Amino acid sequence: MINDKNLKQEGGEQSTNLQGQNVNIYNGISYSDAKEIFNDLFKSNFLQLKHDAADVAQQRAEEITGKFLDNLNTKSPESIKEFKEPAMQDALFTAQKEFAKSGDSDLGDLLVDILVDRAQTNKRNMLQLVLDESLKIAPSLTVEQLDTLSLNFLLIRTKSTGIRDSNDLAAMIKRDIEPFVNNLLSDNNTYNYLEFHRCGHVRTGGFGNLENNLKKTYKGLFSKGISMEEIEKTLGEKNNFPSLIMPCLHNKSLYQISTIDDEVLDQEMGKLNVPDAQKLKFKQIFNKSTMNATEVKNLLIKTNSCMKRVFKTWNNSRFKNFEVSSVGIAIAHANYRRRTGCTLDLSIWIN
Repeated sequence: MINDKNLKQEGGEQSTNLQGQNVNIYNGISYSDAKEIFNDLFKSNFLQLKHDAADVAQQRAEEITGKFLDNLNTKSPESIKEFKEPAMQDALFTAQKEFAKSGDSDLGDLLVDILVDRAQTNKRNMLQLVLDESLKIAPSLTVEQLDTLSLNFLLIRTKSTGIRDSNDLAAMIKRDIEPFVNNLLSDNNTYNYLEFHRCGHVRTGGFGNLENNLKKTYKGLFSKGISMEEIEKTLGEKNNFPSLIMPCLHNKSLYQISTIDDEVLDQEMGKLNVPDAQKLKFKQIFNKSTMNATEVKNLLIKTNSCMKRVFKTWNNSRFKNFEVSSVGIAIAHANYRRRTGCTLDLSIWIN
């Protein structure tokens, strides 16, 4: 969290410091200067259109430039210095040009998000190259294709942390899945088209069963519960590690393993120095008390009815076979942020 009331100023030799709530100056370029320079950039480079078309193009270029500068000034004002680099100016011109041609507000917002990420990437590395390509490819995708790409990325390549109970699960589905479901596409041409634009490729083998994938990732959320008598019977003695057991989320008269998945269970048992023989028995309890795939699917649909379409699309299309590329991830992330306001660390997947 940024505390905008906590301001610190330091200056080196031969430096000039200006500080204020609404004014930022970096390398001698003010916000108003930058806006004028960036609008001139478009005028100087875009093809010469005639009459009304020229006016519309310029208006759209100025619109996206203003949105970008507002966004950058809020999130990373110091990144304005990156515009001394020709590559950054070219990235901005690409966004201006594409928005000038379409005028689509969703595309404009998406391009602004990618541009802000690009401005904050000051080294010529894989992420910078991917973001440059994303600015060129994103305008070729429809809103439906963008949402399909985002949901594919979220379901296959990400895991939500901090989920502890059924309420967290419901909140995660509503935030990360529901916004994209109405636009989900299942026709083969969609995935061929995304592959053509280097957003990913269609694998021969799929990513498995969605119910089982979610069950493995969030195993602790799908417990049917088990009695304490059964726990102690399986352990062969009284449970000497009570922190590994908690009341069942779905049946308060029963109990369950207190971790979200097998990996965290292993970590916790290691911290507690659980004997190896007992470790196997706790894992046995975890497996025995967890719902089967059908029960997991039914619970998810009951939690949010949008999951019914997700499962249908997964099972009856190439959605489950589509492996998103680095460019696809960058575009999917920008679209995810545009739709939800949430931000992920792209360096996790692109480095």
